[in-house]
Amino acid sequence: MLFKNSFHLLVDNFSLNYKFLLYKLIVWLIGLALSAALLYPTLRMLFTSEAFEGTVQLFKDFLHALVSGDTEFLTGFAENLQAQLNVLIDFFREKTPNVVFFFVALVLIWLLNRFLGGVGNFAFGGLIDHRMSSYAKIPFMNAFIGGFGKACLWQVIYVPLSFLFNAAVVALCYVVFVFLLSVIAVKLVATVAALMVSVALLVAAQAVKLTLCNDVVPAMVSDKAKLRTALKKSFSFKEKGRFGALFSTYLVTAMLILCVNVLFALSSFGAALLITVPMSYLILICIQFVGYYTYGKKKYFLGEDQIVSPKREKKEENFYDDFEL
Repeated sequence: MLFKNSFHLLVDNFSLNYKFLLYKLIVWLIGLALSAALLYPTLRMLFTSEAFEGTVQLFKDFLHALVSGDTEFLTGFAENLQAQLNVLIDFFREKTPNVVFFFVALVLIWLLNRFLGGVGNFAFGGLIDHRMSSYAKIPFMNAFIGGFGKACLWQVIYVPLSFLFNAAVVALCYVVFVFLLSVIAVKLVATVAALMVSVALLVAAQAVKLTLCNDVVPAMVSDKAKLRTALKKSFSFKEKGRFGALFSTYLVTAMLILCVNVLFALSSFGAALLITVPMSYLILICIQFVGYYTYGKKKYFLGEDQIVSPKREKKEENFYDDFEL
Protein backbone atom coordinates (compact mmCIF):
# COMPACT_ATOMS: atom_id res chain seq x y z
CA MET A 1 0.00 0.00 0.00
CA LEU A 2 2.84 2.41 0.85
CA PHE A 3 4.57 1.81 -2.46
CA LYS A 4 1.35 1.94 -4.48
CA ASN A 5 0.24 5.24 -2.96
CA SER A 6 3.75 6.70 -3.24
CA PHE A 7 3.96 5.77 -6.91
CA HIS A 8 0.47 7.20 -7.51
CA LEU A 9 1.58 10.43 -5.79
CA LEU A 10 4.73 10.54 -7.93
CA VAL A 11 2.77 10.13 -11.16
CA ASP A 12 0.20 12.74 -10.11
CA ASN A 13 3.05 15.22 -9.51
CA PHE A 14 5.26 14.15 -12.39
CA SER A 15 6.01 17.75 -13.39
CA LEU A 16 8.19 17.99 -10.27
CA ASN A 17 10.52 15.54 -12.00
CA TYR A 18 11.75 18.25 -14.39
CA LYS A 19 12.19 20.81 -11.61
CA PHE A 20 14.15 18.24 -9.64
CA LEU A 21 16.33 17.49 -12.67
CA LEU A 22 17.09 21.19 -13.12
CA TYR A 23 18.00 21.56 -9.45
CA LYS A 24 20.25 18.48 -9.55
CA LEU A 25 21.99 19.74 -12.70
CA ILE A 26 22.78 23.03 -10.93
CA VAL A 27 24.19 21.14 -7.92
CA TRP A 28 26.23 18.84 -10.18
CA LEU A 29 27.62 21.81 -12.11
CA ILE A 30 28.75 23.40 -8.84
CA GLY A 31 30.46 20.15 -7.88
CA LEU A 32 32.01 19.82 -11.34
CA ALA A 33 33.42 23.35 -11.24
CA LEU A 34 34.97 22.77 -7.81
CA SER A 35 36.36 19.41 -8.93
CA ALA A 36 37.96 20.92 -12.02
CA ALA A 37 39.63 23.60 -9.88
CA LEU A 38 40.77 21.42 -6.97
CA LEU A 39 40.91 17.79 -8.08
CA TYR A 40 41.92 17.71 -11.75
CA PRO A 41 45.74 18.14 -11.34
CA THR A 42 46.01 15.30 -8.80
CA LEU A 43 43.51 13.22 -10.73
CA ARG A 44 45.53 13.54 -13.91
CA MET A 45 48.69 12.44 -12.07
CA LEU A 46 46.81 9.44 -10.62
CA PHE A 47 45.21 8.30 -13.88
CA THR A 48 48.50 8.39 -15.78
CA SER A 49 50.41 6.38 -13.16
CA GLU A 50 51.38 2.75 -13.80
CA ALA A 51 49.91 1.67 -10.44
CA PHE A 52 46.44 2.98 -11.29
CA GLU A 53 46.52 1.68 -14.86
CA GLY A 54 47.48 -1.76 -13.55
CA THR A 55 44.54 -1.73 -11.11
CA VAL A 56 42.09 -0.71 -13.84
CA GLN A 57 43.44 -3.43 -16.15
CA LEU A 58 43.03 -6.02 -13.39
CA PHE A 59 39.34 -5.18 -13.00
CA LYS A 60 38.87 -5.25 -16.79
CA ASP A 61 40.41 -8.73 -16.85
CA PHE A 62 38.16 -9.72 -13.93
CA LEU A 63 35.00 -8.70 -15.81
CA HIS A 64 36.20 -10.46 -18.95
CA ALA A 65 36.97 -13.62 -16.98
CA LEU A 66 33.58 -13.43 -15.25
CA VAL A 67 31.76 -13.27 -18.59
CA SER A 68 33.91 -15.89 -20.32
CA GLY A 69 34.07 -18.23 -17.32
CA ASP A 70 37.86 -18.18 -17.02
CA THR A 71 38.15 -20.14 -13.75
CA GLU A 72 41.96 -20.09 -13.83
CA PHE A 73 42.02 -16.28 -13.62
CA LEU A 74 39.21 -16.15 -11.04
CA THR A 75 41.09 -18.63 -8.84
CA GLY A 76 43.98 -16.25 -8.37
CA PHE A 77 41.97 -13.02 -8.47
CA ALA A 78 41.91 -12.45 -4.70
CA GLU A 79 45.72 -12.75 -4.47
CA ASN A 80 46.25 -10.59 -7.57
CA LEU A 81 43.87 -7.94 -6.22
CA GLN A 82 45.70 -7.80 -2.90
CA ALA A 83 49.08 -7.52 -4.65
CA GLN A 84 47.85 -4.76 -6.97
CA LEU A 85 46.32 -2.85 -4.06
CA ASN A 86 49.69 -3.02 -2.28
CA VAL A 87 51.33 -1.48 -5.36
CA LEU A 88 48.68 1.27 -5.40
CA ILE A 89 49.17 1.93 -1.67
CA ASP A 90 52.95 2.23 -2.17
CA PHE A 91 52.30 4.80 -4.90
CA PHE A 92 50.01 6.74 -2.58
CA ARG A 93 52.72 6.76 0.08
CA GLU A 94 55.17 8.31 -2.36
CA LYS A 95 52.66 11.06 -3.21
CA THR A 96 51.28 11.54 0.32
CA PRO A 97 50.80 15.36 0.24
CA ASN A 98 49.01 15.24 -3.13
CA VAL A 99 46.88 12.29 -2.10
CA VAL A 100 45.88 13.84 1.24
CA PHE A 101 44.89 17.11 -0.44
CA PHE A 102 42.97 15.20 -3.12
CA PHE A 103 40.95 13.08 -0.69
CA VAL A 104 40.24 15.98 1.68
CA ALA A 105 39.03 18.11 -1.24
CA LEU A 106 37.06 15.16 -2.65
CA VAL A 107 35.29 14.51 0.67
CA LEU A 108 34.50 18.21 1.13
CA ILE A 109 33.09 18.53 -2.39
CA TRP A 110 31.07 15.35 -1.94
CA LEU A 111 29.72 16.56 1.41
CA LEU A 112 28.84 19.94 -0.12
CA ASN A 113 26.95 18.22 -2.95
CA ARG A 114 25.13 15.99 -0.49
CA PHE A 115 24.32 19.04 1.64
CA LEU A 116 22.90 21.00 -1.30
CA GLY A 117 21.09 17.92 -2.54
CA GLY A 118 19.56 17.34 0.90
CA VAL A 119 18.41 20.96 1.12
CA GLY A 120 16.73 20.47 -2.27
CA ASN A 121 15.11 17.24 -1.12
CA PHE A 122 13.73 19.13 1.88
CA ALA A 123 12.23 21.78 -0.41
CA PHE A 124 10.67 19.17 -2.71
CA GLY A 125 9.31 17.48 0.40
CA GLY A 126 7.57 20.78 1.14
CA LEU A 127 6.03 20.79 -2.35
CA ILE A 128 4.81 17.20 -1.89
CA ASP A 129 3.41 18.03 1.56
CA HIS A 130 1.33 20.92 0.20
CA ARG A 131 -0.10 18.64 -2.49
CA MET A 132 -0.95 15.96 0.06
CA SER A 133 -2.44 18.26 2.70
CA SER A 134 -4.47 20.65 0.53
CA TYR A 135 -3.71 19.73 -3.09
CA ALA A 136 -2.13 23.16 -3.46
CA LYS A 137 0.77 24.16 -5.69
CA ILE A 138 3.40 26.56 -4.38
CA PRO A 139 6.52 27.90 -6.14
CA PHE A 140 9.73 25.97 -5.57
CA MET A 141 11.57 29.05 -4.25
CA ASN A 142 8.89 29.57 -1.59
CA ALA A 143 9.44 26.04 -0.30
CA PHE A 144 13.22 26.35 -0.64
CA ILE A 145 13.53 29.65 1.24
CA GLY A 146 10.81 28.81 3.77
CA GLY A 147 12.48 25.59 4.89
CA PHE A 148 16.12 26.58 4.31
CA GLY A 149 16.99 27.01 7.98
CA LYS A 150 15.54 23.67 9.11
CA ALA A 151 16.95 21.94 6.04
CA CYS A 152 20.48 23.20 6.80
CA LEU A 153 20.18 22.12 10.44
CA TRP A 154 19.10 18.61 9.45
CA GLN A 155 21.75 18.26 6.74
CA VAL A 156 24.54 19.35 9.11
CA ILE A 157 23.66 16.28 11.21
CA TYR A 158 22.52 13.85 8.53
CA VAL A 159 25.28 14.26 5.91
CA PRO A 160 28.30 13.42 8.14
CA LEU A 161 26.48 10.55 9.87
CA SER A 162 25.31 9.20 6.51
CA PHE A 163 28.87 9.44 5.18
CA LEU A 164 30.25 7.43 8.11
CA PHE A 165 27.42 4.89 7.82
CA ASN A 166 27.99 4.43 4.08
CA ALA A 167 31.77 4.12 4.56
CA ALA A 168 31.23 1.39 7.17
CA VAL A 169 28.80 -0.45 4.88
CA VAL A 170 31.19 -0.31 1.91
CA ALA A 171 34.02 -1.62 4.13
CA LEU A 172 31.77 -4.46 5.32
CA CYS A 173 30.81 -5.32 1.73
CA TYR A 174 34.49 -5.43 0.73
CA VAL A 175 35.33 -7.75 3.66
CA VAL A 176 32.43 -10.06 2.78
CA PHE A 177 33.41 -10.01 -0.91
CA VAL A 178 37.03 -11.01 -0.24
CA PHE A 179 35.98 -13.54 2.42
CA LEU A 180 33.59 -15.38 0.09
CA LEU A 181 36.19 -15.43 -2.68
CA SER A 182 38.64 -17.14 -0.36
CA VAL A 183 36.16 -19.59 1.21
CA ILE A 184 34.15 -21.02 -1.71
CA ALA A 185 36.20 -23.49 -3.74
CA VAL A 186 34.55 -23.00 -7.15
CA LYS A 187 35.77 -19.52 -8.08
CA LEU A 188 33.06 -18.72 -10.61
CA VAL A 189 30.40 -19.55 -8.04
CA ALA A 190 32.38 -17.67 -5.38
CA THR A 191 32.55 -14.53 -7.52
CA VAL A 192 28.83 -14.53 -8.33
CA ALA A 193 27.93 -15.25 -4.70
CA ALA A 194 30.29 -12.53 -3.43
CA LEU A 195 28.83 -9.94 -5.79
CA MET A 196 25.25 -10.96 -4.95
CA VAL A 197 25.76 -10.84 -1.17
CA SER A 198 27.70 -7.55 -1.34
CA VAL A 199 24.97 -5.83 -3.37
CA ALA A 200 22.27 -7.29 -1.11
CA LEU A 201 24.08 -5.98 2.00
CA LEU A 202 24.52 -2.54 0.42
CA VAL A 203 20.84 -2.24 -0.55
CA ALA A 204 19.59 -3.62 2.79
CA ALA A 205 21.78 -1.15 4.70
CA GLN A 206 20.36 1.77 2.72
CA ALA A 207 16.83 0.50 3.40
CA VAL A 208 17.58 0.42 7.15
CA LYS A 209 18.97 3.98 7.06
CA LEU A 210 15.97 5.30 5.14
CA THR A 211 13.56 3.52 7.49
CA LEU A 212 15.17 4.95 10.63
CA CYS A 213 15.19 8.50 9.22
CA ASN A 214 11.81 8.28 7.51
CA ASP A 215 9.84 10.70 9.70
CA VAL A 216 12.43 13.43 10.29
CA VAL A 217 11.80 15.61 7.22
CA PRO A 218 7.99 15.06 7.09
CA ALA A 219 7.67 15.99 10.79
CA MET A 220 9.69 19.18 10.28
CA VAL A 221 7.81 20.11 7.09
CA SER A 222 4.25 18.99 7.80
CA ASP A 223 3.97 19.57 11.57
CA LYS A 224 6.64 22.30 11.86
CA ALA A 225 8.36 20.17 14.50
CA LYS A 226 11.77 21.00 15.88
CA LEU A 227 14.66 18.71 14.96
CA ARG A 228 14.77 16.99 18.36
CA THR A 229 11.03 16.25 18.24
CA ALA A 230 11.30 15.02 14.65
CA LEU A 231 14.16 12.66 15.56
CA LYS A 232 12.16 11.25 18.48
CA LYS A 233 9.20 10.61 16.17
CA SER A 234 11.39 8.94 13.57
CA PHE A 235 13.20 6.63 15.98
CA SER A 236 10.12 5.61 17.97
CA PHE A 237 8.38 2.62 16.41
CA LYS A 238 5.33 2.41 18.62
CA GLU A 239 2.98 1.76 15.70
CA LYS A 240 2.62 -1.97 15.11
CA GLY A 241 4.27 -3.12 11.90
CA ARG A 242 5.64 0.33 11.01
CA PHE A 243 9.32 -0.64 10.85
CA GLY A 244 8.67 -3.82 8.87
CA ALA A 245 6.38 -2.12 6.36
CA LEU A 246 8.75 0.82 5.79
CA PHE A 247 11.83 -1.41 5.58
CA SER A 248 10.15 -3.74 3.11
CA THR A 249 8.98 -0.81 0.98
CA TYR A 250 12.41 0.82 0.96
CA LEU A 251 14.17 -2.49 0.25
CA VAL A 252 11.99 -3.26 -2.77
CA THR A 253 12.15 0.35 -3.98
CA ALA A 254 15.94 0.45 -3.69
CA MET A 255 16.23 -2.78 -5.70
CA LEU A 256 13.86 -1.41 -8.34
CA ILE A 257 15.79 1.88 -8.51
CA LEU A 258 19.05 -0.02 -9.02
CA CYS A 259 17.63 -2.31 -11.73
CA VAL A 260 15.64 0.38 -13.55
CA ASN A 261 18.53 2.84 -13.70
CA VAL A 262 21.03 0.22 -14.89
CA LEU A 263 18.60 -1.22 -17.47
CA PHE A 264 17.52 2.17 -18.82
CA ALA A 265 21.08 3.47 -18.89
CA LEU A 266 22.25 0.51 -20.97
CA SER A 267 19.27 0.52 -23.32
CA SER A 268 19.34 4.29 -23.99
CA PHE A 269 23.11 4.94 -23.80
CA GLY A 270 22.53 6.94 -20.62
CA ALA A 271 19.88 9.32 -21.98
CA ALA A 272 17.05 7.81 -19.90
CA LEU A 273 18.91 8.65 -16.69
CA LEU A 274 17.72 12.24 -17.14
CA ILE A 275 14.25 10.90 -16.26
CA THR A 276 14.93 7.89 -14.03
CA VAL A 277 17.43 9.52 -11.65
CA PRO A 278 15.12 12.40 -10.58
CA MET A 279 12.25 9.93 -10.34
CA SER A 280 14.36 7.75 -8.04
CA TYR A 281 14.84 10.61 -5.60
CA LEU A 282 11.22 11.72 -5.79
CA ILE A 283 9.77 8.26 -5.16
CA LEU A 284 11.83 8.06 -1.95
CA ILE A 285 10.53 11.47 -0.86
CA CYS A 286 6.97 10.34 -1.62
CA ILE A 287 7.46 7.20 0.49
CA GLN A 288 8.66 9.37 3.38
CA PHE A 289 5.54 11.50 3.37
CA VAL A 290 3.06 8.72 2.59
CA GLY A 291 4.53 6.69 5.45
CA TYR A 292 4.36 9.67 7.78
CA TYR A 293 0.76 10.50 6.89
CA THR A 294 -0.30 6.84 7.01
CA TYR A 295 1.14 5.99 10.43
CA GLY A 296 0.30 9.46 11.74
CA LYS A 297 -3.33 8.72 10.78
CA LYS A 298 -3.68 11.88 8.73
CA LYS A 299 -5.88 12.33 5.66
CA TYR A 300 -4.10 13.24 2.44
CA PHE A 301 -4.77 13.91 -1.22
CA LEU A 302 -3.52 11.22 -3.56
CA GLY A 303 -5.06 12.97 -6.55
CA GLU A 304 -7.45 15.76 -7.38
CA ASP A 305 -10.49 13.60 -6.68
CA GLN A 306 -8.98 10.98 -4.37
CA ILE A 307 -8.51 11.43 -0.62
CA VAL A 308 -6.95 8.70 1.52
CA SER A 309 -8.40 8.49 5.02
CA PRO A 310 -6.70 6.68 7.92
CA LYS A 311 -8.05 3.28 8.88
CA ARG A 312 -9.96 3.28 12.15
CA GLU A 313 -8.90 0.82 14.80
CA LYS A 314 -11.34 -1.89 15.79
CA LYS A 315 -11.92 -0.38 19.22
CA GLU A 316 -12.95 2.87 17.53
CA GLU A 317 -15.37 1.18 15.15
CA ASN A 318 -19.07 0.82 15.85
CA PHE A 319 -20.53 -2.53 14.78
CA TYR A 320 -23.79 -0.87 13.76
CA ASP A 321 -22.03 1.64 11.44
CA ASP A 322 -22.40 -0.84 8.60
CA PHE A 323 -26.18 -1.11 8.98
CA GLU A 324 -28.81 1.30 7.73
CA LEU A 325 -31.74 1.80 10.08
